[in-house]
Amino acid sequence: MKWGGLLAAGAVALGSAGCFLFPPAVHYQSLLVPAAQEPGQGSGEGQYAAQENGAIAFELAGLRLEVKPLTDSELNALFPDESQRGRYSTNPYTYGNWVDPRLGYTPNRFTVFEVKVYNRTLPKVMLNPLEATLQTDRGQFLRAYGISSASAPDNFENYYRSRRGQSGNEFYRFELRMGIVRSHNYEQDQPIFKGENYGGFIAFDPVHPQTRQVVLTLEDFVLRFGAFDRPVETRDLRFAFNHQVERQLVQQGAAGKGEAEKMLVSEEGPSRILGNLPGDRTRSPSAIQAVARQRLGAINRCFTAAFDKGEASEGQVVVSFTIEVGGAISEARIAESTVGSEEVGQCLEQEVLSWTFRPIEIPARQTSAASSSSTGAETGSATAGGGRQPGAAAELAPLPVSVTYPFTFSVGEP
Repeated sequence: MKWGGLLAAGAVALGSAGCFLFPPAVHYQSLLVPAAQEPGQGSGEGQYAAQENGAIAFELAGLRLEVKPLTDSELNALFPDESQRGRYSTNPYTYGNWVDPRLGYTPNRFTVFEVKVYNRTLPKVMLNPLEATLQTDRGQFLRAYGISSASAPDNFENYYRSRRGQSGNEFYRFELRMGIVRSHNYEQDQPIFKGENYGGFIAFDPVHPQTRQVVLTLEDFVLRFGAFDRPVETRDLRFAFNHQVERQLVQQGAAGKGEAEKMLVSEEGPSRILGNLPGDRTRSPSAIQAVARQRLGAINRCFTAAFDKGEASEGQVVVSFTIEVGGAISEARIAESTVGSEEVGQCLEQEVLSWTFRPIEIPARQTSAASSSSTGAETGSATAGGGRQPGAAAELAPLPVSVTYPFTFSVGEP
């Protein structure tokens, strides 16, 4: 059945059941497949070859480049915990599992390539990722995204800053996204010496859905440097891909192996925090909740694994854990559970132990002001911690923080 027929059938089916309020659910995927490459002009020009994994390799005199387009599914699989919170997903390259209610599917946020450079014999080579361009048969001419606002007109920092709200959680999600970008994007000024290799992501705006062909050009790839470290031999390397879009109507109400995972867990933030210092935003309720919300997918799987086997029931699990000054979790235990499954508790303990928080940061001006008071540290949450001695010189030194966090599991919408 053609795509138009699928949509028409879906509309009729939904319309017969009542008012048509939403478009049908659609599995949407944008694919880039290696196309026929330009042949080399002799042994000194290099050769292109398509790879089984969907990449295109370029070989020249001991130099090898591999360029692989990454689908949203592959990017979500690389960052699973950052891709399962709907509109709060923090995968910087995709929308995660958020579905646009107007479209019925998840659109592309970026077009992403993974570029790897292997230098076996040349003294030194270098790729400037910001010189990469993407051209389409529909006339799009796209420049690569930089990391910081100072790197390029189009950059991740400005992109997410313009979409960031003013709440503490929004700022935290911004930092999570930028942390992933800084560690995975192909960085500027990365010389690759003989025997070394380097790789990273190069991202562009999404291509038009009706695009049929795109050409990625890595401009001015430096093959040889001369005196004063100046490039004396460069090449523009072109990688051609055919573009296609897969659309498939998702059967409404379908059950079984292909059914999307349903979130059964909900939370309202920590119920108790002991030992955090006044002014410490790294151990505030909102900061702790932000980390927990990023890992709800894994927490949900702890419950559903036992629930699907009939070994757990709806209820609540309260986890107590200790956050060390440096951000690691040193202890996690189940304080209370009504789901009737030790397996769920053990899984939650292991999951929480894998969490990492930012190191404690106390504003200097607040620390100085508080230290002038003999009992200043005995206020707020620090008093509840009971671990600070009045008048002691070390009363404002950061200490581990104890957290009590309840999670509620219910079948259906949380």
